[in-house]
Amino acid sequence: MASLDFSGKEQLYYQLYDILFQDILSGAYAVGELIPSESELMRRYGISRATARKAMEMLAANGLINKRRGHGSEVVSNHPSSALQHVKSYLKKNVVDKSTSEKRLIDATIMPAGKEIAAALDTDPGTELYRLRRVRYSGEQPFYLEMNYYERSFVPHAIEHDFSRESLRAYFSSELDVHWRRAVQQIYSIAADRETAPLLQLAFGAPLLYIRRISFDAENRPRECVMTYYRADLYHLEIELDS
Repeated sequence: MASLDFSGKEQLYYQLYDILFQDILSGAYAVGELIPSESELMRRYGISRATARKAMEMLAANGLINKRRGHGSEVVSNHPSSALQHVKSYLKKNVVDKSTSEKRLIDATIMPAGKEIAAALDTDPGTELYRLRRVRYSGEQPFYLEMNYYERSFVPHAIEHDFSRESLRAYFSSELDVHWRRAVQQIYSIAADRETAPLLQLAFGAPLLYIRRISFDAENRPRECVMTYYRADLYHLEIELDS
């Protein structure tokens, strides 16, 4: 059993709240079960009723328990109502630069799907893909490399377009009438390989911020895999969360 620190460094009621909070989130007290009563907590931890009551009130305020007279305190949720769950805004910020920003085409090609992209797009290895590679520049300074992958059958005429001049998003919305439902992103810190480093004017092994995004269409099918490699010395992320 966890113990309380009576040194006065932290309020006892908050220490007790944190113990019970963690027990509820870990499943030690499942939804529908009762947590110990105030009297039991007083005996177990050697605390006053006021301390036990304050901890219980905090749990109730967080939507984790419901105190019912004559019944006890029942766990009603294992997810606090105050938890930050949703990304409210997501901003990639680059260093200040007043030069003109543009995306330059590296190549656009038809290629067979390897295992990683095939899995991401829920298709078979060897399936024909359309791959688009572009580098975002500010003046003559490269900021990031973006690689887009799609099944060729999903974008049958993409190879005929010049997406260094045309908008890829406009192509999807106006020509293909694609409506995106959701996306899943993963963020990693990696080192520049021998193919990526020269495209970003970096030394081999230089640090990169790597973001992999899979986008799903209105039928919830994975249709787009985007791999973006950001120069770590020029970019940082700001993510705002809300409940």
